[in-house]
Order: sequence, then structure tokens, then C-alpha cells
Amino acid sequence: MSELKAGVGLSRKWDAREAGREVAETALEKLEGEKPKFFLLFSTIHYEKYGGFQELLNGVWEVLPEGTPLIGGTVAGFMNNYGCFARGATALTVAYPNMDVAVGVGHNTKKSPVKAAGECAKMIKANLRDRWQNRFLVSLVSGPEILELPSGERKKVIRGITARFAKSFWNLSRKTFQKGAAMDDEILEELAKAFPDHSILSGCLTDDLNLLRNYQFINGKVYTNAIVSLAVTTDLPFCIHSTHGAREIGIKCTATKLSGDKRIIEELDGEPAVNRFLKLLNWPICFLDEETFYKIFLYYPIGFRKEEQLVPRVVGSIIGEALVLSSAIESNELSLLTISGKEIVETVVESLKVSPKEMQLMLASSCFTRLETLGKEMYAIKDIIASEMKERPFLVFYVAGEGLFDSITKKRFNLAMSFNTIVIGGNKNERDR
Repeated sequence: MSELKAGVGLSRKWDAREAGREVAETALEKLEGEKPKFFLLFSTIHYEKYGGFQELLNGVWEVLPEGTPLIGGTVAGFMNNYGCFARGATALTVAYPNMDVAVGVGHNTKKSPVKAAGECAKMIKANLRDRWQNRFLVSLVSGPEILELPSGERKKVIRGITARFAKSFWNLSRKTFQKGAAMDDEILEELAKAFPDHSILSGCLTDDLNLLRNYQFINGKVYTNAIVSLAVTTDLPFCIHSTHGAREIGIKCTATKLSGDKRIIEELDGEPAVNRFLKLLNWPICFLDEETFYKIFLYYPIGFRKEEQLVPRVVGSIIGEALVLSSAIESNELSLLTISGKEIVETVVESLKVSPKEMQLMLASSCFTRLETLGKEMYAIKDIIASEMKERPFLVFYVAGEGLFDSITKKRFNLAMSFNTIVIGGNKNERDR
């Protein structure tokens, strides 16, 4: 079997163009002069003010060989062989002869998620050679953005008279101004239909935890409100896996009134949802504070069971007495969950235990809440991964919503608080069809 060569790049430079050049140079070093099959590029939002993302891409293309398929976007932070970072740019690139690659883009994801997924899939299918049996797809979706009111305000907690208007404004805002839910669950469903033989790793691109804007990259272009995807077929074996670590705390409830898209819970157990949620957790009303909302609510997701798996949903915002979730719920029977730093670390250990021993490369999407929770303790996770990878390349990017589709089991999940991996390496027969 031919040798896989892979490299991870890093730049901490402030200037966008200089960072683009450096991240490409450091990633390509490990390829030893071979032409890359693809280039995954992630950056933090700060380059918006230090030259802009087009300049970041311009710097990359000063170094990257012409025609290399590239996708990427903005993330809350990332972890790789160099360390853990909440500012900078990183990249992952691969050289391997027995691999075919194609990229695709779809537009207006919040307004027309099904159409955007179809547009992306059509572009990939038109350009993807299908010579190899093992297939996966990396999908990066424009992430959720806080609802924008006509006044221009962007709030996570909307109460009082304003809330009455905001609830009716929810769908209008998404379809007209493309603010609100990422609609990544509908996009993943469509991609799984279009690529049933591809396992899919999905992530919602974001900013610095404020959920105000995000950007997507494909080849030499920068977009907003788009999906960009990379499809790979190869003879290399791979493993796809997801864990989250959220656990039930023994409090159950029923969603008795939902919005049509099942992303907004209006009533729990027949009571106004926010009031009931606070009552179940014995929380004071002062927890509904704009400044501290995420510091509290992100660690107490709402969960339901799907195919025997516990699926978390984060409360992303409050509109009046309604709880606005990260994605739609698929059962009205709910449990309240929690997650701690210990459980976040344990899920990474669990994921590595089920990964092949002959790992050559790891790519992972993870919830930005995990980054926020651990802070400097993220280096404990970095050390755990580095110990297993033994200097082989890995890259974890932190997003605002995660998804996974396993083409063998046909199980599809949109998650929150999760850690999701594609690991290349292991027993070749494990993935062959």
C-alpha cells in the first residue's frame, strides 16, 4: 500500500495574508514536495479585522498548489499537534495516490437548507471520481446566529413586550435575513440521502462564542450562509465515532407545545416552558441574564432518546417563555442533562479506545462549550490525543453544533456538547464493502 503523508499547519500571526502563507507552508512541509489531495482550513474570527478572510485565502494560495480542493471556515478555536488555540489559523492536508476528492458549495442555508444541500451535493457528484470503496464527507455549515430584531439588537434572552414580537419574527428573520437556527439537521438529512455510502462528519461554523456571524471558505472564495463540503473516496480504512458525555440528572419532562419546526419549546408539562424549566432545576429568575446566560444554560442541555442513544440539545436562547433549541427535537419525552469537565475528558478517552490502533490521521469536530468549559485544561485533552497519535497529525475544530452519519449503520445524529472523529487507519477490511 502506498504511504499516506499528512501535515497540520499553524499560524498565530495577526495579519491575515501573512497567516495564510504561514499556515499553508507549515502544513505542506510534511508532504515532502508531493501535491496535496485536499486542504482543510480553519481560522478564528479575529482575521475579520486584520485584513479579512479573502486576504487569508490569498495568502494560502500564494503557497498552495493551484487546483488543490480547499474548504474551511471560522471556528471558536482549535487543537492540533502544536497545542490548543482560541486565536489563529490551522490547516490539515493529505497526499496519497489512491484517493479521489471533490468539493461542493450550497447557498442560503438558513433560508433554504434542503435546496442548499442539494446544490452542494450536485456539485460534488459532478466532479467526484468513484474508484475506491471507502467513502467519507466533511460538511461545514454556516452556524446559528442570534436573532436580530428590527431595532438591530442581538440578544440571547428576549423578555417582556419585545418577546411577543420576537417569537412571530423568528421564521421571518431566518428566511428573510438569514439569522437564527443553522438548519444543519435538515442539511445533514439531505446529504445522507444524496451520499448513502459516505459517512459524514458535520460541524456548524461560528465566531468567538457570540454567535453573531461566521464565514465559509471554498477554493479561493469566502461566503456566509453557505454549506461547503469535501467528499473523499479512497482505499484507506477509516473509523467514524461520536461521544458527548452529557448525562441524565433524574429530571424528566414532556414537551406539550412546540413550534412547527420543533426547535422552540413553548410549554413543558403544560406550563410555560421557561417557568417550568427554572422550576425543575430550582433556579432563580436572575439566571435569565444576558451576560451570564451561556455560562449557565449550556451546561444543562435538554435530551431525548433516539435509537437507544441519548441526544443532547442546547438551549441557545430565550424568547419570552419559550426555550429555543440548537436543533429540532425528535421526541416529546425529554430529560434534563448536565456535563462536567471530567466527563468532557472521559469522552475523548472513550473515543480513542474504540479507534483503530494503527491510526495515521485524526480529524474531529467538537462543541465550543467543551472549549469554554475547560479553558487551559484543554491541554489535558491535547496530551491524551497526542499520546495516542504518537506525533501523527490530528486536528480538532470547535463549532456550534455537530452532526454525524455512519454509512454502515445508517445512523444519523445531530448533537450538542459532542466530540466526533474520523480516524484514518486500522484494519482495511473493517470499512471495505
